[in-house]
Amino acid sequence: MTNATSEVVAAFGQPEERVEAQLKVRGVARYAADASMPGMLWSATLYSPLSHARITRIDAQKARSIEGVHAVLTGHELGNILWGRRIRDWPLLARDRVRFIGDRVAVVAAETPDIARQAVQAIEVEYEELPAVFDPLDALNPDAPLLHADGDSYALFGPGSRAPRSHPNVQGTQAVHKDDAEIDAVFGTAHRVFEHTFTTPREHQGFIEPPGSLLWVDADEVVHVVCTNKMPFGLRDQLKTVAGVDEERIDVDANFVGGDFGGKDQVYNELLSYFLARATGRPIKSIMSYAESLTTHNSRHWSHLTLRSAVDADGHFLAHRMDVVFDGGAYAATKIGPGVLPGGVFQGMAPYRVPHVRMEARAVYTNNMPGGIMRSPGELQGVWAAESHVDMIARELGMDPIEFRLRNVTHDGDTDVTGATVHMPQGEAVLRRLRDELRRVEGSDGRGQMTGSNSASRPRYGRGVGLGTRHVGDGRSQMRVTLLPDAHLQVEVGLPDQGTGSHTVAQRVVAASLGVSPQRVGVKYSSTLGGVFDAGAGGSKSTHSIGAVAMQTGAQLKDRLQELAAEVMGWQADEIELTGDRFVAGSDSAGFEEVATRIARGGQVQVEGTHTPEPAHAEGVRDANYTAFAIEVAVDTDTGEVRVMDVLQVVDVGTIINPVAHEGQLRGGFGFGLGAAIMEDLATQDGRVLTANLGDYKLPTQMDMPPHRLVHVESVGPGPFGAKMAGELSNCAVAPAVANAVFDAVGVRVTDLPISAEAVLRGLS
Repeated sequence: MTNATSEVVAAFGQPEERVEAQLKVRGVARYAADASMPGMLWSATLYSPLSHARITRIDAQKARSIEGVHAVLTGHELGNILWGRRIRDWPLLARDRVRFIGDRVAVVAAETPDIARQAVQAIEVEYEELPAVFDPLDALNPDAPLLHADGDSYALFGPGSRAPRSHPNVQGTQAVHKDDAEIDAVFGTAHRVFEHTFTTPREHQGFIEPPGSLLWVDADEVVHVVCTNKMPFGLRDQLKTVAGVDEERIDVDANFVGGDFGGKDQVYNELLSYFLARATGRPIKSIMSYAESLTTHNSRHWSHLTLRSAVDADGHFLAHRMDVVFDGGAYAATKIGPGVLPGGVFQGMAPYRVPHVRMEARAVYTNNMPGGIMRSPGELQGVWAAESHVDMIARELGMDPIEFRLRNVTHDGDTDVTGATVHMPQGEAVLRRLRDELRRVEGSDGRGQMTGSNSASRPRYGRGVGLGTRHVGDGRSQMRVTLLPDAHLQVEVGLPDQGTGSHTVAQRVVAASLGVSPQRVGVKYSSTLGGVFDAGAGGSKSTHSIGAVAMQTGAQLKDRLQELAAEVMGWQADEIELTGDRFVAGSDSAGFEEVATRIARGGQVQVEGTHTPEPAHAEGVRDANYTAFAIEVAVDTDTGEVRVMDVLQVVDVGTIINPVAHEGQLRGGFGFGLGAAIMEDLATQDGRVLTANLGDYKLPTQMDMPPHRLVHVESVGPGPFGAKMAGELSNCAVAPAVANAVFDAVGVRVTDLPISAEAVLRGLS
């Protein structure tokens, strides 16, 4: 590390002030719900009350006659318009058939929200019920009801073709084969073979701001959208495809997004609002209620996972098989991956070296609410199963759970279970640090119990560990940096900041690359017509992608300013260095403000840059973060209640650019994982969501947070100045660590999330 880089990294250690902080604390940041226009109308949606039915009659005349109603659209008016992020299989409005409770049947535009809701209730619909299927395993039976008989005809959004499907109810399939030609023989001759099955429920992201938008078409036929979508260019592309509008005439503005957790990269009502705006000639406002958000689409996928592993006499993995079935719900439209299912489920076993691997995952059509994207999609399910499975094997073999993991973690040059070579894996480092920290605290072998006795008193105490890894993502990103007349710098980005601090990353990296104070750098979000592209937030890529283009443009502007400084100051160009808010040229120097003001008088100085993802190393090599938990629980043997008492988390980090946000992401991620572990369940019965409000759907609060100690293991990542990621690292390994702790405490093995008091009590009795 050079001295200059060391100084930059040290500067990043100072707590940041977010660039949008003043706007938010003063309450003047504009969210989609705040957007308003003269003459705007409000939309409301009629949803199907049945899981599977044929629409035999729909009559909207009463609704249209209500004073204040400007438009009522049904599937008959719109026609068979399908949308989808990868597979276009979801009708904007159901025309002939509904496939889940919550399918959209009609949409209304009216003068007020109350009138719009009144009109929705006046629409008359008659249905003929059809056989329904709610269990994805049942949906794979030969005699199961077919939900999409014409599924092979659905168009893809983007290049490629749909992979062959083993059953008409399969939405998509992904498989991994790693040296598996002789895998059955390996299982047949192994010292021990272990097989376990796990399930996970649906979950809701729990964002503070419900999805919403304001859409209008101006006199120049430009479509404007103010919305909550964290991938505005993705929404632009959906409007282009579905509505047939040229992308040069679509302006999507998602400046402030009130929380996300994976749920704000979906299309909600924006496409319907476009057709309402066309029908009425008026702006259309759409704000979903929490009940609509909880029941109509985009939950985490319910999953069923069976894992089978073979080990030798020394406790080394020999072979692994995994079969996953996701409940994809009635439509696959909300899934974006090429396999048309949640990505990342195979990463549960990614920290480990396994020679022979065969894994398959399928997403299946059912008459439930469609599954979508949620923080670490697929990985939470995969890590829950894998880290429970690994712990169960270790205990069956009579081995210490940490030692068993250490015997099997990947090292530099190894391939993980997917066959990818991992660059500088840190699984061993975080496990050894976890063990060392436990020994240091307890003065033992690291397996000591919490304060309290398990021999005679209640509650009973236990500790469990969990190991997780998450790739460092990347994406295309652009940036424009302009020197302003007052010697400040304006950074324009196309990336919305959904609360993670990505705009502050841009500010700090540009400032560090230039050699100026962050206070000199302002950040401006640019909508999709602003000419600054970004793939959007998500996929653990924002720090990497926005940071990479920030380093690039900052370095370009620094070179340009040094050249111009030579002209305005009469210095030798090859001697000038901009550092510490000063231009230095040999024995001469001047403050940045003085020199930059002179430069700005000569005309606008502006640079633009584009970061395009490339393999950071050789093809097939990936960068990742690692984290390990030791979680202590107290289990009440009378009630089965599980309380998390203490958390030690060791996390491998690269250069930390926003220290406050970084810690917040890790601690917030733990809280997210805690909710999945012990309380969150978007429960359904015969396709109907039973927890349709945030009173019934339980989320963890500050009162549920235990003491949480963070320990860093330093490493180098592919991001700016060696940064990695944090946002989707902390949540996945929490649930298995809690389950492992419950088993340590009372000998009850819970294999279905959440780890409820009822499940523990059943195990105890």
